[in-house]
Amino acid sequence: MRAFGVVLAMLVVAGCGSDRGSDPAEATGYRGCTTGDVAGQGKVVARADLDGTDGPESVRLIGATERRCGNSLVAVVGGRLVGTDVSRLHLVPQGAKVVHLRGKAAADLVLLWSEPHPRGGSQPRLFGLRGAGGLTEVTLDRQPVLPFVVTDGGGSPMTATCTRSGGIAVWSAVAHQPPGIVLAWDVRRSTYEVRDGRAVAVGSSLVEEAAADPALRRSRPELFSGRLFAECQ
Repeated sequence: MRAFGVVLAMLVVAGCGSDRGSDPAEATGYRGCTTGDVAGQGKVVARADLDGTDGPESVRLIGATERRCGNSLVAVVGGRLVGTDVSRLHLVPQGAKVVHLRGKAAADLVLLWSEPHPRGGSQPRLFGLRGAGGLTEVTLDRQPVLPFVVTDGGGSPMTATCTRSGGIAVWSAVAHQPPGIVLAWDVRRSTYEVRDGRAVAVGSSLVEEAAADPALRRSRPELFSGRLFAECQ
């Protein structure tokens, strides 16, 4: 009987430990942090449906001065904390927006910007869910899929949009060669699918050739606005 009592006590203790470990409020999934650690920290920069199933989740940007889980972009998806280290990206909360990809049950992306460059401009960065692995920056060949946006008037025209097939398109222009009397642009549209947090090239086409700058500003003002994904609301 004494041996039976010892075994029974061990089973009860083990069961209690299992219950504590399954508490979703204390679930870990990113750098050993819990959902309680990040609650109230940083700033909510977006409410996005990152997995396309559970409704919008609050996406928090946590700065370097926070006690726990600093320099992170985090969200709670399906009761589990996911995140990514952004210490080298120098992100700011201003200008953040949700990019609603088209299609049934399509997952959202989050657009954030790095700190403005002293010479004018900023690097836009897209973030999405990487399967069960957490949040990640959407990159192409390990580089941001979106080009640097110059705001001092000296940059090339560009913008980004959502495609009908559920991907994204990057519109970029380069000065036509050889140059003429009037500045002219060649505009290219490159499309990408977003798979498991990565941009996968789908196609690229020349949509404008030798378009005079004044005419292009009238026909495609979005290329000169500095706004991205304006219609992906």
